[in-house]
Amino acid sequence: MATTTLQAMRREFAQYLGYASMVGKAGLAWTTTTTVAASALVISTELRDAGFDDPGETGSGDDFFSNFWVWLLGSNNSQVERRIKSYDASAGQLTVTGTNLSAESGAVDFEIHKHQPTEILEALNTARQLAFPALHIPLARTQFTAAAQIRYEVPSALVDKPYRIKLARPVEAVSFANNILSNAGFEDFTSGSPDSWTVTTLDVAQESTTTTPVNYVVLKDGSAVRCTTQSGSTGTLLQSISSPSTHSGQRISMSIWVYCLTSDIVSTAIKIGSTTNLGTAADGGLHGGTGWELLTHYEDSTITISSLDVGISVLSSATDNTEFYVDEAVCVVGPLQEPEYAWETLRNWEYIPIVQGSQLRNEIVFPYQIPDNRLMRFEGTGYLSSLSAESDTMEIARPQSHLLYAYTAAELYRRLGDNDATAEEGYDARRESKAHRDIERLGSFRQPKPRRLLQIPTYGV
Repeated sequence: MATTTLQAMRREFAQYLGYASMVGKAGLAWTTTTTVAASALVISTELRDAGFDDPGETGSGDDFFSNFWVWLLGSNNSQVERRIKSYDASAGQLTVTGTNLSAESGAVDFEIHKHQPTEILEALNTARQLAFPALHIPLARTQFTAAAQIRYEVPSALVDKPYRIKLARPVEAVSFANNILSNAGFEDFTSGSPDSWTVTTLDVAQESTTTTPVNYVVLKDGSAVRCTTQSGSTGTLLQSISSPSTHSGQRISMSIWVYCLTSDIVSTAIKIGSTTNLGTAADGGLHGGTGWELLTHYEDSTITISSLDVGISVLSSATDNTEFYVDEAVCVVGPLQEPEYAWETLRNWEYIPIVQGSQLRNEIVFPYQIPDNRLMRFEGTGYLSSLSAESDTMEIARPQSHLLYAYTAAELYRRLGDNDATAEEGYDARRESKAHRDIERLGSFRQPKPRRLLQIPTYGV
């Protein structure tokens, strides 16, 4: 899915509003030609070269940026905004309001905006919700099932009712013929450590299955490996692959089941030579802290491989004694995706939004029991991600972003119109009206919503 950074969106929004030539050079940013000092001055002769000069007599261009805003992108003035008090076109010099800026050590970039940049940011973040479901991100979240449980909470990332609910069973790690891992089901241990696996800066022990009650941290068969982190250490559980050069120039795809209740602590790891590649949330390789999760990860080995190690890694942010469990690992070489069995679609359930205390808990209720210790996948839609830092991204790009900017402009000018008691009120109303027309005009860029499947009351598992 295409993404756009906050910085790019702010500049594109200026283009949508019609002042791209003012926001920065080539619609991007201006660069100071005099180092910013501990003063209220921002100077760039690039402004003069772009036409913001005196076109006639002295001072004739000094009103170009009256009451506009400067957005500084310096080291000591990072994301600092100031209203422009005055502009000396003959020098390319902006005088800003407020206290003196912090001195910089060299040239810095800056943007000029008609509206307060932080207000633009807030309007963008509001518009992503106002535009839902016309603009959304498709989401899939999982949780595992348990015996005698018919009520499951819908993951909070999903907005409204799921479109589909599916059920999966793990690939048979031990019997899967293309699995290059040994002791892939963590059934064989020596002195509490899993055979064929190497442990570093991590405490491990064998976790055995039980039946009454069921030991839910053993996913399958007789055992799993129990892991305990050590404070501030990047622990690993890896298997070194023999004859690694035979896998050169191919894709290495792995999946591994991990049970953990702490998010962003455990990730997949594929180490090619001396380079360790960790899984991320974007590629499904970072654990979200929701019990059993299937972590997936792939890397392309485009050069000759001298050594290859695959498994899991603990992030250094883990605190001491964070515990998690690992079972059923699969690694294949050549296919472009990790293996999986067909998901079974569940078509008989009821969606029930319930407020408990002050919390809204959207729940799914089944009129039958689900098989024990299986992965349940909720598919639906969510809001586009909110933005804060310059490098933050929203899951949208042109042409859909044009529709988002129309929603943003409508929200921005609605607010300005509500608070404007001057002659600008009519201008704000006209711009808001134009934005609403653009929302209709750009309606063809609305994202199609997934189709909900027909519910079958007699369908069960």
